[in-house]
Amino acid sequence: MWQIQWMLQLIPDSLFVWITYALFLTGVVLYIASKLVTIIPMINRYKLVAELSGVAVLIVAAYFYGGVGYREMIADLKARVAVAEQQSKDANVALEKKTKEKVQVIKETVYVNKTIIKETAGRQIDSQCVLPRSAVSLHNSASGNQVSRGSAATDGTPSTVKASELLETVVDNYGTCHETAEKLRGWQEWYGTQKKIFDALTK
Repeated sequence: MWQIQWMLQLIPDSLFVWITYALFLTGVVLYIASKLVTIIPMINRYKLVAELSGVAVLIVAAYFYGGVGYREMIADLKARVAVAEQQSKDANVALEKKTKEKVQVIKETVYVNKTIIKETAGRQIDSQCVLPRSAVSLHNSASGNQVSRGSAATDGTPSTVKASELLETVVDNYGTCHETAEKLRGWQEWYGTQKKIFDALTK
């Protein structure tokens, strides 16, 4: 059965419609002719053949007519999918641009804050604050989602790490955190937009 469907798909839509209506017309003509031959004795013996042929052709025509409706439905769906795909591409471009702009603002903010540290805040905090080794150990352990342990965790002797360096690291980490959050919001918006576009195909 699928072989027949496959072969029918090879017929162009316009020709398929023409064949369908031609079959309808042929079936109707044969069936009507089967009723008229009774008044013509010479061809009366063909009555049953014409009637059966007419019914058979009409059945085939009805089957083809269903195929016409199916093809129209497929063509409509393809057109709607093409529109949805274009809307999806446009939405992707707009969302990518929007996310990049927001991430760029975050990067610029981080750059300005680090400049402030280098020019003023860094010198001020270094002159007033000395980081103990325990603070550096705690920071390094926390960055790996671990607990600071051992002697380093309680070592109060001054470290070689400047407070301004730690402050720069904190600014970088905050910037990375905000970038990640912005990208996550972008993914959430992307999913919501794409779902809305393609869900509309089923309505």
